[in-house]
Amino acid sequence: MGFSLVIEEIINSKKPLIGHNCIYDWLYVYNQFVDKLPETYDEFIKSWNKMFPFTYDNKVLAFNSKAFFKTSLGEVFDKCTSDDKFKHNLKFKFDLKNGCSNYEGTAMLSHYHEAAYDAHMTGVAFAHILKLKEIENIKNGGNSET
Repeated sequence: MGFSLVIEEIINSKKPLIGHNCIYDWLYVYNQFVDKLPETYDEFIKSWNKMFPFTYDNKVLAFNSKAFFKTSLGEVFDKCTSDDKFKHNLKFKFDLKNGCSNYEGTAMLSHYHEAAYDAHMTGVAFAHILKLKEIENIKNGGNSET
């Protein structure tokens, strides 16, 4: 049972799932912890969305925003944290007592693909992309479809 119980709790919580280029991860989770994969992609999406109605892929969001030329996680994160279009839109306060200081003052490139740092980059990029969409929506008078 083990990790299946964690997945069950995530399903029951209806909390958002946020990833980056994560369709294969979601297919794996479904196949290993939920059920056998459906025959078609459409069937999979219908089933997935019933269990995980708030699923977001930063790569898709970044691509559709038209604000990013490159959509790899590192490129999106770097743009969100260094480009003037993004970097002043949000400020984050991290809990330095609980391990969030591990990456302070270090070369970020050396931490790419560490699970915790990738999760950090994914969350920061997601927040920045949503904030950009909110700003664009306001500029468009609330008529933005993105």
